Amino acid sequence: MLALTELERSLHRHLVDGGNLGGLGPALGMSQKEASLLYTGMCDLLGSPRNPAALVAICYATGAVQPPELLDPSGIALPQEERDLLLLFAIGLGAADMAAQLDRKQWKVNEQAKEVLDNLQAKTRAQAVHVAWQYGIVTGPAIREWLETGDPAGTEPTAPLSGLGPVLYIQMREGEVADTPRALCAARGPAEAMALLAYWDQAADDRDARGALWARASEVLSRSGRPVGQPVQGVHPARQSDTMRRQRCRVCFGHARLEIPGKPGYLYLVTDNERRPQGGYRTTEPPVCIDHALVCADSEPRLQSGHTALLVTSSTESGVLGTRYVPLGDSANVAAVSDSQGFHPYADRERMRWVLASELVRDLTAYKIIDLRRLIRTTFPTPSAPASRRPFATA
Repeated sequence: MLALTELERSLHRHLVDGGNLGGLGPALGMSQKEASLLYTGMCDLLGSPRNPAALVAICYATGAVQPPELLDPSGIALPQEERDLLLLFAIGLGAADMAAQLDRKQWKVNEQAKEVLDNLQAKTRAQAVHVAWQYGIVTGPAIREWLETGDPAGTEPTAPLSGLGPVLYIQMREGEVADTPRALCAARGPAEAMALLAYWDQAADDRDARGALWARASEVLSRSGRPVGQPVQGVHPARQSDTMRRQRCRVCFGHARLEIPGKPGYLYLVTDNERRPQGGYRTTEPPVCIDHALVCADSEPRLQSGHTALLVTSSTESGVLGTRYVPLGDSANVAAVSDSQGFHPYADRERMRWVLASELVRDLTAYKIIDLRRLIRTTFPTPSAPASRRPFATA
């Protein structure tokens, strides 16, 4: 086990506290040139690439610095795609190499790397590696494997759990709670000629632009506004409606429009149950981006009995799924109609007055049926892996 000087240990503490190399000199009470020499010498001593996140990981893996106490892993919930990045942070890969390693586009890696920092409340990748070590996401065996072979253990993306499919942006998460029906009433606003369903404490954004009243639910979000926590049954009304209205990817909320020359459109994966008798499809499932299309097609439970990939060029917001209520006598109280769950068209304004919406419905009216795998092979070829990776020297 290598013995570090007190200055070298202070350098390590600076990195795990979220400090960057630019502030290393003042933090250690020396010139920036002296601090840079200390940093490079420490990297060389430990066989680390000159990367702060890798240096933090190697200090823990080799025992040069006492690893932090482990925390309960249930205390952190990160999407698997973000977990995949953390070990690559810990071996010092840049965005281009991470994109090649994970078979993702570089812009997506950059976006997800920022989300990792936000979700872990880390200022830097080095601090994120420290937090990931506490939660057992980055481990000593994986880093030691990399030091010995030049190839870290466990850098392959983990497939979705069998039967569960990918974690969707629109899914409800643990800790998110729907508002109680007792918050609803029959009311008449200043501009309303007739009574309608409302909240006792209604706010302007409780209704959409077409007057539909939306179910409320709390949200558990990271600092970047991303949902966190274990997924649970059902979809979040606000996230589903926003994702569907803007036609964003239901997995990552990224762009779902494909700008293919001669074939632009939104990528939807639909089932026969969503086909309309008069033609077209009616769905509550937002589109999917090209990066998540195959993982959804292969593992999303609703698609396992068969699906069709559509490149949609025209669609309309036709209505909502929701619950219909009725007023109770002359009072302001309301009660749900037991058989009212289902589709309620925007065009039926009388019916919509008493509907509490939970999912936005879109009719897909103009589209082309496509071979998804062929589209990905021909338009988005898989980047070739690097011919070799330079193994870093071990101490």
